[in-house]
Amino acid sequence: MLHSFLLGACITLFYDLFRILRRIIPHRTLLLSLEDLIFWILATAGIFYLLYYENNGMFRWFSVIGAGAGMLLYKNTLSAPFVSLISGLINRILALLGKFLWKLTAPFRFLWKKGRILGGRAARRCAHRMRMGCRRINSRLTVWRKTIKMKKRRGLLRKKGELDDKKKSGLS
Repeated sequence: MLHSFLLGACITLFYDLFRILRRIIPHRTLLLSLEDLIFWILATAGIFYLLYYENNGMFRWFSVIGAGAGMLLYKNTLSAPFVSLISGLINRILALLGKFLWKLTAPFRFLWKKGRILGGRAARRCAHRMRMGCRRINSRLTVWRKTIKMKKRRGLLRKKGELDDKKKSGLS
């Protein structure tokens, strides 16, 4: 009876460890289901061990009642303070660790911020220079295109003018 009582208390304590983990790290439904599955597999193994080795493989109601009484007694007395104390302690330790790491990484964050600012300025300057270079190239290309058109027209006009001169002179 004492072993089944202790097993019930241990099973509830083990579930409280999962509750502490859930308070420290928020979980989604899939992970909660997986944790519950692991808990029930381990709880079943503990109950099987109790029934097989302590009761010689026989199912006895006093074992079930003892385990249930152990679970209820632990749940109503030690469970809530234990979960609150341990999860609060771990959360405080993690908060202090976070503050320490935040201060430890301050120089790197400062350099990263300054690098981003300087990099942004350099990128804007480079983009401005690229735009200005493209404008210069476009204006040069426009000038060349107009020059080529003018030369082409002059060449056509000359040929046309030569033809007109030939007609006037009667050579053609």
